[in-house]
Amino acid sequence: MFSRITRFALNGSRIQAPLTIQPISNTIINPIRAISTTSTLNAPPRRANKKGVKPSNWLKADEKVVGWKIYATFTSNNTRANVVAVVEDTKFLEKNQHLSHNEQVIYYLQLPHRIVYSLSTGQLGFRGVQRSEYEAGFQLSSKLFKTIQEKNLFGPTDKVEIVVNGMGKGREAFSAALLGKEGQALQKNIVRISDATVLKFGGSRSKKQRRI
Repeated sequence: MFSRITRFALNGSRIQAPLTIQPISNTIINPIRAISTTSTLNAPPRRANKKGVKPSNWLKADEKVVGWKIYATFTSNNTRANVVAVVEDTKFLEKNQHLSHNEQVIYYLQLPHRIVYSLSTGQLGFRGVQRSEYEAGFQLSSKLFKTIQEKNLFGPTDKVEIVVNGMGKGREAFSAALLGKEGQALQKNIVRISDATVLKFGGSRSKKQRRI
């Protein structure tokens, strides 16, 4: 049996001619597809902006800014701040004539918000426990007020509301920077400072605190 298989395999008349492989240089490759595939696989992830400032197209058509808000959140692990623009659609009533009076009132009571600038202590280079320290919160506040002044986000007559949330060392640093020379240019625009900290009274057992 083995001899028959050997003769069949070694029979010259039955062995096919060797396959010829074309060199890569003779093969036509679509250069556009090759470049797009390589750039997609090797390209780093796209980010909106390293500095946290949103592009100038955040304001849609037929919208105007009616106010500004600064949301400052303080936790035991980090300090964050967001500059938000309160916008109003000037043609809202024309586009939504079918809405009732109460629904129209709800829109003007809860106007849309657009995040224009965001910052956290981690973006300033603080890591781990350092993010919750007083120095990190003070540097974040100084950077926030300086960026607002450099970008000229607030006009001389714009109204700004500050909303603080949470407790921690960063809250004390934020207040000190706001009342100091760092926030002197912003003080004339502030019309309200509100506290959105949620205080627990009773209820279920709290979640175990995070340890760093």
